[in-house]
Amino acid sequence: MLRIRLSRRGKKKQPHYRVVVTDVHNKRDGRFVENIGYYNPLTDPATVHIKEDRALHWLSVGAQPSDPVRRFLVKQGTYDRLQRLHAGESLEALAAEFMQPEVKEEPKKKGGKKAAKAAAAAEETPAPEAEAESVVEETVAAAAEAVEETVEVAEETVEAAAEVVEETAEAAVAVAEETVEAAAEVVEETAEAAVEVAEETVEAAAEVVEETAEAAADVVEETIDTAAEVVEETVDTAAEVVEESAEAVVELVEETVETDETEAEAPAAEEAEVEEEAAGEEEKTKEE
Repeated sequence: MLRIRLSRRGKKKQPHYRVVVTDVHNKRDGRFVENIGYYNPLTDPATVHIKEDRALHWLSVGAQPSDPVRRFLVKQGTYDRLQRLHAGESLEALAAEFMQPEVKEEPKKKGGKKAAKAAAAAEETPAPEAEAESVVEETVAAAAEAVEETVEVAEETVEAAAEVVEETAEAAVAVAEETVEAAAEVVEETAEAAVEVAEETVEAAAEVVEETAEAAADVVEETIDTAAEVVEETVDTAAEVVEESAEAVVELVEETVETDETEAEAPAAEEAEVEEEAAGEEEKTKEE
């Protein structure tokens, strides 16, 4: 939405204003679409100049004036001409009508034709003082207009430079924001990737620990089974050895007992043989 409003210019305590067409969302003294006039409250009376043709154009397309600008436009008759523009009259004709000074009718004077001719002659022959005043006024007006145009050009140059600076600053801020956003995205992506890697590492470590624990459990179980088998085989072997040793001891005892008996019987037999031999020899001796 477009708005016609005042845009402040000038130094501190020396304000003057432009009448500008701008977007309603722009700052009061910011960028504008078109400059259509000026207002200087420091002159006496205050100076207001608004281009009628541009004011009619922007009002006809829906631009809304602020309250001060509305009062200026009402005072110079713009709203009356706006109604006529809507009714079908030409914009150029209405603007040209605004530019023509009003012609006031002079009251009729008594004296007939002679008085009228004298008055006309007096009007046609301007007094030297009046002519000099007119020249001075025209010179002053031309100088004031030239100064005003120079000031306006300077203000436009300053404003254009300010707009360039503002746009450059906005672009720099936008680039900085984009850079910060991109860096934040990179940091976020890096953090997410690091978290994913950490999670995968933890999962892999957990799997390794689980597999190692299972393998250790299997080894322990196998070791226990092997130890049980070894103990069982050792016990069986020990039992067999004990049994064999017991049998050997029994056999040895039996052999020892038999040997003792044999050794005990041998002297008696020898003694009997000796006695038999002695008896035989005695019988031989007797027979002789």
